[in-house]
Amino acid sequence: MNVQMMEGLLGASSNIKLSGTPMSVYRQASAEGDTEKMKRALGYTGECTEKVVKYQEKLDKGMKAEAKAEKEKAKLEQEAAIEKRREERKRAEESTESGRPQETDLVQISDAAKAALENSKPAEAAEPIDSEPVTYTPAGEIAAAPAETEPSVSFTA
Repeated sequence: MNVQMMEGLLGASSNIKLSGTPMSVYRQASAEGDTEKMKRALGYTGECTEKVVKYQEKLDKGMKAEAKAEKEKAKLEQEAAIEKRREERKRAEESTESGRPQETDLVQISDAAKAALENSKPAEAAEPIDSEPVTYTPAGEIAAAPAETEPSVSFTA
């Protein structure tokens, strides 16, 4: 909140409260029938409302200035964020250009491990076991394999 906004709010509020006094005098004079007193009271009330209008204009100017400042601030923050992303992207490109990313770990194999690897024989592939398929019963026991029968097809017309 800037100074113009504060001044506008406080000035308008105080003048609205001040206009209450001449309005009460106007009501009292109206009840008594004193027209001169009524005119003076309305004159004072009019002055207060004119001041309220001026303070309202000052408040509007302050709000516009505040909105403009907020937009500029948001624009600067956005530009800073874009620049930061550009720098990060540039650093990432530089690290990939150097051959390998800097965040990777290196693994070194000792000479003893290399010698053990050369002396070891590769594991032989296990031969598949040739067996018949097995069927289990609901109790979990092996059931006898059903005898293979020739498939039969019957047609009826």
